[in-house]
Amino acid sequence: MFKLTYPFPYGKISSTLKPQAYLIDNYTLRIEHGIDLDKAIDVVPRLERILQNEQNIVGFQETTFDDANFANRHCYFSQGSDIIFVFPERHASYLPVHHKIFLACEISKWGNANKGSQWQLHGMDVYGKRLLGIRINRFLLNNPFPFQFISSAGDWYGPDGNTPNVQTSEIGSLNFIFDPRITGNNILQYHLASNVALGDSLLIQLSNDCVLDVDFSSWISSLYDDIPLGAIVGKNTTSFRIFAPRAASVRVAIFNKEAAQPEYYSLQQSNIGIWHGEIRKCLDGYYYFYQILSRENDNWGNSPMILDPYAKAALSSKGPGIIISHGPTETSEDGFVIPDPKDLVILEAHLRDLLARTPMDLSAEERLNFSGLTKYLADENCYLRELGINCVELQPIQEFDYAAKEEYHWGYMPANWFCPSSAYATDAANATQIRDLKGMVRNFHEAGIAVILDVVYNHFGDSNHLQNIDGEYYFRHSKNGEFLNFSGCGNDFRTENPMARRLIIDSLEHLIRTYNVDGFRFDLAELLGIEFLNILQKRLKCIKKSIILIAEPWSFRGNIGVSMQHLPYSVWNDEYRDFVKNYVCGNGNSDGLRYFLCGGLDFRSTFPSQSVNYVASHDDWGWMDNITENPHHDGSAPTDNDLRRTRLAFAILMMSIGIPMVTAGQDFLFSKHGVSNTYNRGDLNALDYKLLDIHRSTHDYFKNLIKLRLSKRGAILRLSQVPHKTYFRFLPSTTNSACALVYNADNTFENGQLIFAVNPHPSETTIDLREMNLQQCTILADEEQFFHYDRMIFDKIVDNRLILPPLSCRIYWAK
Repeated sequence: MFKLTYPFPYGKISSTLKPQAYLIDNYTLRIEHGIDLDKAIDVVPRLERILQNEQNIVGFQETTFDDANFANRHCYFSQGSDIIFVFPERHASYLPVHHKIFLACEISKWGNANKGSQWQLHGMDVYGKRLLGIRINRFLLNNPFPFQFISSAGDWYGPDGNTPNVQTSEIGSLNFIFDPRITGNNILQYHLASNVALGDSLLIQLSNDCVLDVDFSSWISSLYDDIPLGAIVGKNTTSFRIFAPRAASVRVAIFNKEAAQPEYYSLQQSNIGIWHGEIRKCLDGYYYFYQILSRENDNWGNSPMILDPYAKAALSSKGPGIIISHGPTETSEDGFVIPDPKDLVILEAHLRDLLARTPMDLSAEERLNFSGLTKYLADENCYLRELGINCVELQPIQEFDYAAKEEYHWGYMPANWFCPSSAYATDAANATQIRDLKGMVRNFHEAGIAVILDVVYNHFGDSNHLQNIDGEYYFRHSKNGEFLNFSGCGNDFRTENPMARRLIIDSLEHLIRTYNVDGFRFDLAELLGIEFLNILQKRLKCIKKSIILIAEPWSFRGNIGVSMQHLPYSVWNDEYRDFVKNYVCGNGNSDGLRYFLCGGLDFRSTFPSQSVNYVASHDDWGWMDNITENPHHDGSAPTDNDLRRTRLAFAILMMSIGIPMVTAGQDFLFSKHGVSNTYNRGDLNALDYKLLDIHRSTHDYFKNLIKLRLSKRGAILRLSQVPHKTYFRFLPSTTNSACALVYNADNTFENGQLIFAVNPHPSETTIDLREMNLQQCTILADEEQFFHYDRMIFDKIVDNRLILPPLSCRIYWAK
């Protein structure tokens, strides 16, 4: 134990001056006071900023006030008679060029701060960096207050998990806190002459006999090493490595199916927080788990069995892990070419929903597993192949919480990010989930379908093995030590820490290299943060250049959709979903439809395939339940208007610039019978393929729209770059929200033009098409059917004005 004396007359001044001590690395000590030291001068005539080495073990050397660090962490600092508020550096690199930033707080009227220039931040030099800031005279800021930053587009920017001055508002949002007593002159930093080890403890003795325990968390949060982790099988050896920086002792338990009791082996700690050991035996196929003792718990009997976060397969979500040699995790390219993002048509699906009621001859066991979907894909009547989509987005298939194999779960409560779910394995005890998942991906590719995995890296499930390793390192906490919960699932993963980031990156690289998957959809990506999302895409594109990356850009903390404009991610567009639902029910406006049909390229998107357009997903009610005229959101017996609105919505979806995504069963009017949250309701989520025959005409309508979009004519919709503004010609009705849009109006492409007209109202409406020569057009589709040959327009036209029937649409082709 190291003990240092800090001669600060704590007993003579307010308790707010009580210091806190942090070890930044193994030789740098930071002492942070409750208020600026210059404010204590009148109370403490002479403050001696020295450390005395009581036991001659640790030397020291004073450094300066750590102003730059304070400004970066707190987003404000003092400079002379001013306070400068600074926009977070982590956001500045990804801020759209045309967006302005404003200080939002009570005195700037919060959300109205961006209405004028008084509160706008401007470029300034901040400790050698060019950042956005605003200077305010400190005499105007006498009391503490919360603040955030707001852009001219209405996007909010608040604190992250490593922000020290944070406060939760009454509505649950996180705010920065400005405190005029703490402006950067409260932090002193010292260099110790001798290094401190992770297993040491460091105490500071105040002059009044009060002892401070030095907090190692800042140092621990900075630790990083790229040495391979997990169970590593050699020719005649097996090595184990686990990152557990706060552990007092770690052991690994090894056993196989025949062993009555496991064998235990103690691991050794390095000064980077990694515990390691080697057993002189090839343990391929053996089971294992870790146990960890903390300084508070020295009893192995009270230590839980921990599933290795780097295990490549597991017997269940509770563990144990299964030791896997390198061979089964190797994969080879199968020659599949991932579709360009502009050409994607995605279907979102759950493995068991697809299999539970398929008429194909599958056993009850196969309907639960990867192997069943592999077999189904090989069938010529497979729904996925017959619909014509070229990409599937599978709900989570990584190891997730479950109590019994038959239990249905969406999979959004992860237990391990490397293991394919043991619940979907043919024989989990023998780790067949590795072979099973590889075979399933291969069969998707043979069917011409790319595979995107829905991945959950924002939180962990109830089988929280990371909490048992080091909960403080891996999860964000409030000031009182409780889990932050902006995921809504009990905890938020701490992506600010290097080894936490590495765990995510390593698992994603493993999924690409081992299973040859084609992309990822990041659940609640707002909690991952812009900075880390940028790091991810760079790493993943180095492995597979054409990897598909999709983000769900929100959480209960906020939405970063617009902030992601300059990252090469496609983004789930919930605004599109909500608008189209309202529009086809007659509650939208034509300008809004123009905006979404054009891909949001004049505001939200910076490339045509950035917006993932959808009208329904696995969440909440199904599409039919959301728009039905029936009571209680029960769309299981759709009305005629429900059918027409469904076709209008799908026509809008397929005629929109961006990536269209449908959810499984939407094409044959799937319903959840009015239940909104069906995360564990396999009985409601399972696709009823009898409906496909009942609603065959609607299914065929969907199918033909997909075929049009992927056709030569549909290339007009599948843009690779932002077109000139003259590419679109908008023709709105003068009486309501009906409208028409001409694609390729400026003849960028020489092969022709598409014209899409839609009327979401229960009465006929007129659209002025005098700018178009309709006599040179042919009709491709209306709201009921597709015409599989060029057919001259039969619609009611008066003086070149198109009269559209109620709840109808038209797709024309003009040469």
